[in-house]
Amino acid sequence: MNKTHNSPRNINPPFSHLQSYCSLMNFYIVQIKMTTLTSAPQQLSSDPQNSEAAPPSLDGANEPINTANPILIDTFTDDSEDLFEDESSDMTSLSSSVLDYEYENGRRYHSSRTGNYMYITGMPNDEEEQDRMDLAHHMFELSSKLKSRYTDMPSRFVLLLKGDLFKAPVKNPQKVLDLGTGTGIWAIEFAERYPQAQVIGNDISPIQPSWVCPNLEFVVEDYEQDWIYKPNSFDFIHARLLSGCVVNWPRLLSQILDALQPGAYFEIQESAIWAWSDDGSLKADSPLIQYLEAINIGARMQGKKFNIYHKLRQWLIDAGFEDVQQSTYFLPYSPWPKDPALKELGRYQAAMAQQAVEAYGLRLFTQVMGWGEEPSKVLIALAKRQLRDKSMHAYCKEVFVYGRKPL
Repeated sequence: MNKTHNSPRNINPPFSHLQSYCSLMNFYIVQIKMTTLTSAPQQLSSDPQNSEAAPPSLDGANEPINTANPILIDTFTDDSEDLFEDESSDMTSLSSSVLDYEYENGRRYHSSRTGNYMYITGMPNDEEEQDRMDLAHHMFELSSKLKSRYTDMPSRFVLLLKGDLFKAPVKNPQKVLDLGTGTGIWAIEFAERYPQAQVIGNDISPIQPSWVCPNLEFVVEDYEQDWIYKPNSFDFIHARLLSGCVVNWPRLLSQILDALQPGAYFEIQESAIWAWSDDGSLKADSPLIQYLEAINIGARMQGKKFNIYHKLRQWLIDAGFEDVQQSTYFLPYSPWPKDPALKELGRYQAAMAQQAVEAYGLRLFTQVMGWGEEPSKVLIALAKRQLRDKSMHAYCKEVFVYGRKPL
């Protein structure tokens, strides 16, 4: 086991004793807080929403539109298993100068010599992570198609995207930018659906396919640097899941506004990096909450924040956007809801979350927070196991926010 000045000493826990080791990890996380936060942390509450790492709840104007609250729970009377199946088991022409990768703890990352955001100290860019990002894309698309089968729910709980790729009222797009395109799957689908549009997808990590339709171009660039695009260039700019990757949000939004044509739209889709339960089944001292607290601390140590989803609407207003709209969705972490639509969405979320736990946490724990590989992987394993626990009825929150540049 690797030892650093911050690592637990002389610990080599067998996986048969993971639960007892979890209490030690809880103590360790508290110690990390005391050395990294500017104010002394409060004691852990029995309510995860009272944790200092928990984002505030959205106001009543942004209640979820895809479910009643609280979500009805499936009793699983026909099943004797305590855990859901491991959903992750279902996941099955660039210049060489930019294909400069680093390998740590069995994962591949973007090189720290060629960029300056979360890929340096956070997210991998290997095939496993690309599969996760593509699954996240299909979850967005799935959630846009599903509606509740419960006829007594008001119509505002019906999802609004109807299978499209965005919510903004964009008509006849001609030039479109996809910020932080990742695998490029959103840009590829957009370019196929709108062949008249010139589509650009940019990312610092060159993991996109080289063979694409002729109206699509992938560019290797850092969107946090000065933009090369002329003012008033685009009639739609799209971004998704950028939390933890941006240091200066006001500057980024200012560049987005400048690059848009008057009357054009910017849309961003973000997820809370947190978990809630309405029935108290998710405890503050549970592995999942410990894990979420830890990665939020690690992000702040880099000068970045994961939980920005609840700030986006006001940020767009402050940046100068008009007619800013927000829609909120609840996504169950596993197929525990009774509603068949939410249950199906939970199956996708379960597969994505199983991979996301390591993708978000491993490098933050080992390189930023100074933990050894073994305690890091133990906490990750505990969190992944809890996500499969049928007695835990947890969900996260997703927001779609868009605004228009003034005429």
